[in-house]
Amino acid sequence: MAEGREADAVAERPVELAYRPTISELTSALRARARITRAGRVQRRALIWTVAVTAVGVLLSAAGSGHRDTPWPLYAGVVGFVALATAMPWLQACRLHQLAERQGDIHGTVDDTGIRLATAHSSTSHSWHLYARYVETLELFVLLSADRSSVGLAVLPKRAVAAPEDVDRLRAVLDRRLVRADTAATSGSPRSRGRAVARGAGSVGLLLLGPLLFFFAFAAVQQVTHPDRFPGIQNNTAPISVVMLGLGTLAIAGAWWLVRRMAVMRIVTVVLAALALIAGGAALYRVAPMLHCWGSDRIARDAEGAYACYDL
Repeated sequence: MAEGREADAVAERPVELAYRPTISELTSALRARARITRAGRVQRRALIWTVAVTAVGVLLSAAGSGHRDTPWPLYAGVVGFVALATAMPWLQACRLHQLAERQGDIHGTVDDTGIRLATAHSSTSHSWHLYARYVETLELFVLLSADRSSVGLAVLPKRAVAAPEDVDRLRAVLDRRLVRADTAATSGSPRSRGRAVARGAGSVGLLLLGPLLFFFAFAAVQQVTHPDRFPGIQNNTAPISVVMLGLGTLAIAGAWWLVRRMAVMRIVTVVLAALALIAGGAALYRVAPMLHCWGSDRIARDAEGAYACYDL
């Protein structure tokens, strides 16, 4: 009986924290919130589509007959916008870190009644009804407020505890009082298995599309590389071939991105992607000598293997 009461007292003992937030931890917390909230997921997908559409637009316009009028400032602006949106969590973290630095070191406790934090200039106490869920990363516990966008958050670094076992005690308190936001994505859940199957199928499709585009890139310059079978001046299809190479590379990169968090599929994808990129390299080796004729309408190969450019 006495041992049981003593064990319960130890289990209910508050978890003590002592830390000073860093920019990297605040950035990681903001990114973790973005992965969980709907607004964050929409923004991430919009950025991916923006990058993909812009890349395709650059390739197609550069290969077209009006490539001299390609709106490069517009594309540069899109790239700048994507870079700014990607860096936004870091920029926000820098602002938050400036405020945290004025407060100095943070000391606090976490137990079943709530969270109490104190600095040299302030102290605050939060009951658990303020937060509805939490996300765990390798270095942090990120507590999210109950509103849909999770505007409010609290960052509890794992390094803030005195002993490694206190991380488990802190996790146990959070599990008792909050909902783990990434439970649906944990390994083995039906939703996780469904997503894994969809990502695997998408990766396989892109891995098949990549070599197919590389083949088209290889075939696009077939006539000009064989003047014995196709004599005379030929249409300059080198820019089209470059577009196919670019799209194929994007497909391979997309295949890896889909399975980047799946250990087995990631390894398989890397091996297959390497083989596909070798095929793409062979096509690029064939196209590269023609690139100096990029702005020309016609091209021909002479007896010595060099390519002459013609504007007709």
